[in-house]
Amino acid sequence: MTIVEQTPVPSVEGQGPPPGTPIRSFLLTDKSSPGIACQIISLGATLTHLWVPDNNNGTRDVVLGFDDLTAYRTKHDPYFGASVGRTANRIAQGRFSLPSQPGVIYSLDQNNGPNSLHGGIDGFSFRNWQVEPLNEGSEDEGTSLSLSMTSEHMDQGFPGRLRVICTYRLFNSSLEIAYKANLETSEEHLETIVSLTNHAYFNLNGVPTPESGNVASTALVTNHVLEMPDIDSYLELNATSVPTGNVLPLDQAPIMDFRKPKILGDHIKQTPGGGHGYDHFYPAKTAISTPKEYHLCNDVHRKTPAILAKVYSPDSGIHLTMATTEPGFQLYTANFVQLDPSQVDGNPGSYEDPSIHFPHVGKERGGYMPHSAFCLEASKFPDAINHPSWRDQVILRQQDTYESKTIFTFSVK
Repeated sequence: MTIVEQTPVPSVEGQGPPPGTPIRSFLLTDKSSPGIACQIISLGATLTHLWVPDNNNGTRDVVLGFDDLTAYRTKHDPYFGASVGRTANRIAQGRFSLPSQPGVIYSLDQNNGPNSLHGGIDGFSFRNWQVEPLNEGSEDEGTSLSLSMTSEHMDQGFPGRLRVICTYRLFNSSLEIAYKANLETSEEHLETIVSLTNHAYFNLNGVPTPESGNVASTALVTNHVLEMPDIDSYLELNATSVPTGNVLPLDQAPIMDFRKPKILGDHIKQTPGGGHGYDHFYPAKTAISTPKEYHLCNDVHRKTPAILAKVYSPDSGIHLTMATTEPGFQLYTANFVQLDPSQVDGNPGSYEDPSIHFPHVGKERGGYMPHSAFCLEASKFPDAINHPSWRDQVILRQQDTYESKTIFTFSVK
C-alpha cells in the first residue's frame, strides 16, 4: 500500500470535516493480478480510480471521478465512488419509526425532493474516515485497506452510536468491498437502521478524456452488454423514485428484463419514470422467495456472494461480474450526470493558462454526460424500514452485526 497524496478537504458549509483536514490517498496493487490497481481516499472511503487490463494489452481506468481530490463532495460530484450511509438510496419523506417504538418518529434530511437520499446532506460520504492498521505480517499488506468511522447517536437523525468499517481488497483479478457495522450504544438505544453501499460509476470503455480521444460514442455505456442471471423482478417506484412495495415480474416488463444478455442502450429511453434511463432496484430471486435469509440478523451467516450482474464492453473487451451478499442492487445509468469540461469549482480563469490553478471537472479535464457510466449499488431494499415485510433487512440490534460483501471481478474477452 502506497500513500500517494495529501490535500485539504474543500470547505463546504454544513458538510464534512473542518476545512484543512487532510485527505489521505492510497494506491493498492496486487502482484497476483498484473494490471489491476485502485486508488482510495479517506474522504468518504471513496474509490477514485480502478485500473484493469483491456483487449489491447493496456489498462483502462474504469470508474468516473476527479483528478483533483478537492472536487469530491462538491456540487459537481454525484457521489463518485463514495461509501454512502447511514442508509443507501431513499427513505420516503425522510421519516421512519422502529417497531420497538412505533410512536417515535425519526426525521432525516430531505435532500432528494421530499425524500432522504444516501444518509442526507452530511452522510458518511462527507466524512474523513480513519485508516485501520493491518495486522503485522498480514498477507494482504499492499492489497488491502480498511477505513473506519463512528456515527454518534442522532447523527443525521438516526438513533444509536454506530461503528463502521469499510475494507477494500484486491485479489484474483477482483476488487472486494466489504462493510461491517455494530451498535455502540446505551440500553435506551438498542437498535437503529443501516444499509451501506459503494457508489462507483463504471465505464468499461475507459473513463472518457480528451487526451485519449474517448469523448464520443465510447464515452457512453449504452454499447455495454448487461446480463442479470439471478433476477426475475424489480421494485416498482412512485413518482419520487421510492418503492411502492410492489414487486413487478420481468415477464411483464421486457424493457427492464436483462435475464438474457442485452445491450444497455436498447431500451434506455423507454424506461419507467419518463425514459431518463435506469434507476431501479433489482432484488435477487432468493430475496423474494426466502426473505428471512436476508434479515440483517443473518448477515454474519451469509458468507458466499451470489452473482447478480454481468457487464461487457465490446470496445475494451473488459468483462465485469458483480457478486454480493446483499438482497439486490440499484442499477443507475448516470441519467442526470452532466459535467462540462469547462466547469470549474474555483475562481474564474482559463484552462489555457496553466499558471491559474483551480479544481477541474472530470479526469484529465474531461467532462461527463448522461449515460457515461452505470452503477451497481448493492444494498438492502430502498426505504425498507417503511415496509413491514422488508424492514428486518435494515434493523440493526445491539446483539447483531451488519456485514456485507460485494466483489467486482474483471476479465478480458
